[in-house]
Order: sequence, then structure tokens, then C-alpha cells
Amino acid sequence: MKTDLFTSIGAAIVGALIAYFVCNLFLGSIEPVTFKTVDTTVSTDLTSPDVNVFNYNALNPTLEVYVDCQEYDEAGECTEENSVNSNSNQENS
Repeated sequence: MKTDLFTSIGAAIVGALIAYFVCNLFLGSIEPVTFKTVDTTVSTDLTSPDVNVFNYNALNPTLEVYVDCQEYDEAGECTEENSVNSNSNQENS
């Protein structure tokens, strides 16, 4: 009974040593790892957007499109009474 226990423990130790050396043979030794850090400083300063990117008169698919309109209100809707809405223009054709 005691010899079986010692044989099992010995086999486990020998197996662990063989596994350690085989892994080191194929994987190599452990090298130190370097990590890049990210700058986490956040600024509360706001800059106004570039007018070339955020054009006020650009097409916005969420708004109605008006043909021949020159004046827009703050919501982007046409303020002229005689302008033609593109939605009604599509319905007529």
C-alpha cells in the first residue's frame, strides 16, 4: 500500500518535470512584457466644429428637403412661402 503511494507521487513529480522541460524546449523561456499606456487626461475645453465638416446648409436626411429655398430658420426648415417641398414634388410626378 505504501509503495503504491510513493510510486504514484514519484510518477507525478517525474511527469511534471518532463512536462516543464518539454514546454521550455518548445515555447522558450518567459520574457518580460512591455505595455503601451494610453494618455487618460481629459480636457473640458470645447472647440467649435469645422465649418467645412459641419455645414449648416448641408443636406440632412432627417429634415424635409425644400427646392429653391434661400432662407432657413434655426430648425433648418424653409421660411419662404413660395418654395416647393420636394415631398409634394415627388407625389405629383
